[in-house]
Amino acid sequence: MAFRNLNIFCLFLVLLVFATDGISQDSSSTNFGKNIYRKSWTLGFKLHTSGIGGEFRKEKFVTATQKNFWNIDISNIKHIKEQKSFNQGQEESNIVYGKLNSFYQIKAGIGKQKVMFKKLVIRGVQISSIYNLSLTAGWLKPVFVEVQVGDLNENPTPSIEKYNPYIHSYERISGKGPWLAGVGSSMLVPGASAKFALNFEFSPEEDEIKALEAGIILDGFIDPIPLMAFNRQYNVFFNVYVSFLFGRKTYL
Repeated sequence: MAFRNLNIFCLFLVLLVFATDGISQDSSSTNFGKNIYRKSWTLGFKLHTSGIGGEFRKEKFVTATQKNFWNIDISNIKHIKEQKSFNQGQEESNIVYGKLNSFYQIKAGIGKQKVMFKKLVIRGVQISSIYNLSLTAGWLKPVFVEVQVGDLNENPTPSIEKYNPYIHSYERISGKGPWLAGVGSSMLVPGASAKFALNFEFSPEEDEIKALEAGIILDGFIDPIPLMAFNRQYNVFFNVYVSFLFGRKTYL
């Protein structure tokens, strides 16, 4: 009788273990399980130590904690000494005296995002590392200014000319030329870029992406970039940036 009761007790324990395991698996998939997403996209706006920019990423999940992506990035680079000048009435003008060129860059690259610390709660923060390598097309656009030609005391004639610090004195510059005036004289400067960042994702919705990102960018070009007159020209730029990104995860 005791042996029979022992068999029944052992059978009860086995059934209890399987039942508990089934309940725990069901509970895990209901309360703590994650939907399996295959792709995502993000759009970001950033501020960096030499200008502003924007970025689009198309991402593919490799695992639940890692995804690869390709991205398009557009931004500008300003010289550290760029500063708007003042006219004779001590009012701020739109002229950056000494500025030779405006410089913009378009990057196309690939990268990897890997989760370092997952969210512990729904409204928590997930921290990931970002690595990104890009090829860059730099666009160097000359600055055109409106200058006064002739005797400044006898009705000088206004003229739109490419800025030349050796012939365009401060007194003769009356305004900034049209932005499109320098397009025909633009130059393309190829280069490459590398970026490392930490991504802080905080969206409470599982299929949405809201994140702050902070990191460093290293941009290099085959030729020095002439931005300001009478200043050293560089072909390597190091910047710190912060950006806000939003996007969505998808199953397809």
